[in-house]
Parts: sequence; structure tokens; C-alpha cells
Amino acid sequence: MKVNYKEELEKAARQMILIHDAALLNKLILRTIVKNISVKHAGIFLYDRKRNEFIATVSRGEKGLKIPSGFAKINKANPIVRYFIEKDKRIDSDSFLIYRRLLNFLRKNKLKKEKTQLFFYEELKFHLTLLHARACVAGFFREKLVGILFLGRKTNGKALRLEELKFLSALASNVVMAIQSAWLFEDLKTQADKNKTLLLNIVRALATAIEAKDKYTLGHTERVTFYSMVLFEQISATKKILHKERNAMREKLRIASLLHDIGKIGIAEEILNKNGLLNAEERIQVQKHPLLGVEIMRPIEEFKEISEGVKYHHERYDGLGYPNGLKGRKIPLIAAIISVADAYDAMTSQRPYRAALNRQEAMEEIIKQNKKQFHPLVVRAFVKLYKKGRL
Repeated sequence: MKVNYKEELEKAARQMILIHDAALLNKLILRTIVKNISVKHAGIFLYDRKRNEFIATVSRGEKGLKIPSGFAKINKANPIVRYFIEKDKRIDSDSFLIYRRLLNFLRKNKLKKEKTQLFFYEELKFHLTLLHARACVAGFFREKLVGILFLGRKTNGKALRLEELKFLSALASNVVMAIQSAWLFEDLKTQADKNKTLLLNIVRALATAIEAKDKYTLGHTERVTFYSMVLFEQISATKKILHKERNAMREKLRIASLLHDIGKIGIAEEILNKNGLLNAEERIQVQKHPLLGVEIMRPIEEFKEISEGVKYHHERYDGLGYPNGLKGRKIPLIAAIISVADAYDAMTSQRPYRAALNRQEAMEEIIKQNKKQFHPLVVRAFVKLYKKGRL
């Protein structure tokens, strides 16, 4: 039966972003690989932040090929790790290492004079043989190596096809994002009660992880947070809000604005980074990110009251927004503030498919959308801030 790799990849990505346990994530990943690539065994070397080494946390396959969790470990001096960290391209691309290609490389070069240079590749071959590995795929977060997938022989004895390699590469990218967010959520659970400043720093790190996936929104989160906070201060100066409620709302807004796009972790990178306008199907996928964001945040108790800012920041005052089509004052004020801040930054940012508006043009567009897209209370605050030169 022919595998629909795009469909399987999207299914795996949706499942991964909702899991904040790295060990459980690994099991899901390996099930996905063994099912779709039909290999005899597969495993993951995942970077351990405390030990500063890579540990085979889980493997799956035939009897006799399984490695007990935590039993196998390799450090940064291991040739497999070095191959990827040093971005050796003499055999394969940055993120792949195919065993048969390594054998061909050794066969072609062993008669050359520089035999000492082949020692590293012979050692590489030895370590792959120990793992019964016929391919390795690296997963990077920015320039940092986070994990290495290794795969045994295919059950049919054939070599990996190009479409299978592409599937593994895309899967590795999603794995890294899921593991990175899982680590950050583990840190949140540990530190949430200890230190509010540390909690905020971890939230910022999580927001940075989102931007690493969407190259067109670099700096977007921090700018949206800044605009949201100054809007809130302007609103609270004119609207009667009790001091205690104002402080609580300020903190909720700060974290909600930092995490308003967290659901984009679950959207395919080729859609987020598309060099042009989205088609109807792609827009539907992107419009899922508020609800995905809520699902991602659900396990963290401290985020229950914050999630409404994430869930409803694309609702419109006229009721034509998403995901729930809320109208007017039914839209929480936190979400209404983020909506204006988000739109203002989007309009004043350059995109490959359109030029950025200047600040005056963006302000005029926000006024046009008063009581249509945007809450009038927030629009009034925005205009006052703009006239004061604070936006």
C-alpha cells in the first residue's frame, strides 16, 4: 500500500505538539518511523542537557536489536555526533548519513595516499555497525544538535527512497520543535511556583522557539507584547479597573501576548514560510493555530486564565473572526488588545508578497476597521498612543 507521507507527517506533527513528555514523544516518533518506513528497528539519541551527552532513550524493533532505555550513550567526541556537528558533506547532506554511501566513500578513497584521513570514516563505520544502523538523520534547533534518529535495514531489504528521506528530514524538524517545547514546558512545571521572573524568561524562550519555525515573524512576538502592554496601560488609565485586578490582568496579558502564536508550532513549515499568498486549504491550516495553542497550554495549570488571549486573538468585533465567531464585547479584552497589536505589527512588517505599510498608513487602516475588526475601546487607546508618538 502506498504511503501518503504528507498526510502521515501532518498527523504525527499534530500529535507531537500536544505531548510535553520527551520520553512519550520518542515512543510516538519511533512508532511513526517503523510504521511508515518499514524498518526492522529504529532508535533516537536525544541530547541530555544535564549530562551534556546523547542518550538512546528508546528504540524499537526486532528481538535482539532493542537497546534498553538509557543504556547506550554517546558524547560529542563520538564520530556520529561529530559528523553532524562539523557538517561533514563528503558523504551526504548536512542532516543525513547513509551507511551504503559511507561504504562507497571508503571504497573509493582507501587507495589514496592520505590513508590517515580515512581513520575517522572507518571509526564512523564501526559505530554505525554497532547500532545495526543503515541511516542516521540529524535534528537541529537552529545550530544546536538536539537528536539523531538511527534506522536499521528496511524489511524488504531495499535502500531508502528519496521520498522516505524527505519524510524523515521533515519529521526530524518537527521532532526537534516538539522536544524543544517539551523541555520548556518541563521547566515551566518545575519553576512556575518558585519565581515569576524565571517563569517569564521561560515563556520568552518558548516564544523564541515559535519564531525559529516561522522565519517571517522574527521579533514579531516581542513587538506584539510591547504594543499590547502600552495599549493596556492607556486603557487602564481611562477605564476604571481595581488596582489588584489591573496587576493580575497586566501579567495575564504579558504572557498571553508572548504566547499568542504558540499554536504555530503545529503548522507545517512550508506553509508558515511560503513565499507568496496562501491558498484556501493553507489558510484553513493556519487558522487552526489559536485552538492548537490552547491544547498545547492545557497541561500547565497557571495558563488556564491566560489561554483566552491565545484562543480569541483572531476574533473580530463584527463576529466574522475565528475560531468561534465571537462578537462585540463577548471577546475578552485581553484578546481584543492582542488583536490590534498583532495586526499593527503585521501591517508594518515586510512580507515577500507585499511591502510594509508605514506607521501612518497602518494607523489609518486600524481606524477604518473600528467596530468591524477591532474593539472600539482598543482603537481609541491606539489612536491616543499614536498621537503621543508611543507607537
